[in-house]
Amino acid sequence: MCDGIESLKAGVIEIRLVMERASRHQTGMLAIAVFKLFKGGLLLLVGFGLLELMHADLANLFSLLLETLHINADTRLVHALMLKVEALQPHSILVAGLISLAYAALLLAEGIGLWLEVSWAAYVTVVSTSALIPFEVYELYEGATVSKIVLLAVNLVIVLYLIKQLKQHTLRRSPKNG
Repeated sequence: MCDGIESLKAGVIEIRLVMERASRHQTGMLAIAVFKLFKGGLLLLVGFGLLELMHADLANLFSLLLETLHINADTRLVHALMLKVEALQPHSILVAGLISLAYAALLLAEGIGLWLEVSWAAYVTVVSTSALIPFEVYELYEGATVSKIVLLAVNLVIVLYLIKQLKQHTLRRSPKNG
């Protein structure tokens, strides 16, 4: 009975320590880290999924998907999409899968580094996110949509927030000296 109470106390102390550690996180940094980790996890799934589909009969799989979703395959849009799917080459799917995995690795590294609140992760995130902003602005120029505006705004907020944190020297140089 005493061992059960002691292990319960140890569990409560461990939960308290985790909560204290989490409360020391800056909310903005934590939000960006979770966002990056989520995107990285999704891209990891997409990358492995594409590699799995590399030698599959995509046209047949696409037809089965349309049938399962009860989508009329006789429409012009679906027919045009079917032609695109049939034209996909294994090499193109391989390249897309590898690019997805590489970008997932970058996002996961950023997310982990931001979670640990280390300065290198903020620098990497500022550079990688800023590099995409000109393309997002161009996309807005081509045709503005709510999702494009939100994406640009979120990325600008992330970059400006991280630059502010770097200027204020609120981040650690490495995870060990904190």
